[in-house]
Amino acid sequence: MAPEIHLKGVSRHWAGRPTVKNVSIRLSSGERVALIGPSGGGKSTLIHLIAGALRPTEGVIDVDGRSMADFSWRDLQRYRSRCRIIEQQSLLVPQSTVHGNVLSGLVATWPWHKTLLASLVPIESARVGLVLEQLGIANCQWARVGELSGGQMQRVAIARALIADPAILLADEPTASLDPNTAKSVTQKIVELAKARSMSLVFCTHWFDIVKRDCTRVIGLSGGAVVFDCDPDEVSHHRLESLYAGSGERI
Repeated sequence: MAPEIHLKGVSRHWAGRPTVKNVSIRLSSGERVALIGPSGGGKSTLIHLIAGALRPTEGVIDVDGRSMADFSWRDLQRYRSRCRIIEQQSLLVPQSTVHGNVLSGLVATWPWHKTLLASLVPIESARVGLVLEQLGIANCQWARVGELSGGQMQRVAIARALIADPAILLADEPTASLDPNTAKSVTQKIVELAKARSMSLVFCTHWFDIVKRDCTRVIGLSGGAVVFDCDPDEVSHHRLESLYAGSGERI
């Protein structure tokens, strides 16, 4: 079961300027949250705060009632192993195989001798193949990543995040570099897999029309602050216009 995460008055500053401002939200186990808003509004920073990759400048982040600030190094690593991020860029190793790139998502959970074994011979082939099959790219398992299309690469990055069966999946606009048709397909696949696996999901996206049906909650973020936090059916055209006002972007 995914932990409950509670952000209390959380702010994060870069070079003395706030990118996230006094955010207080509670993320319950199994929620699928669409995080929407204009570019530069603080969505990526918020994702990395939830993941424990950044510490807040102000405020507290609780995980199941315990402050993340009190975590030991081992506690933090354990939490991060349960909480995976799909980044905007796939960050894959193009010279390596799809299998090797996906398998790297398990390394943090392994003892050193298994990591060494994996560098010498292919292991966990069936496990990797199953995740790739769910994403429609099972035939690419032994191909070099550098030979793939952009959409296929992004699916490999998703597989790398899913292979360890995380409790929380954080998607930081993972389709930003893809063409619209591919972006919609990949977006739908992430939401479907999160739902099927009963994972908590926080998804930064500009494809709200795609995720609206399957998300349980929508948080609008602009200028680092929460503009609204509501059910998908309560996100009106007026709310979207207000959220994106002055940005030149549309959702």
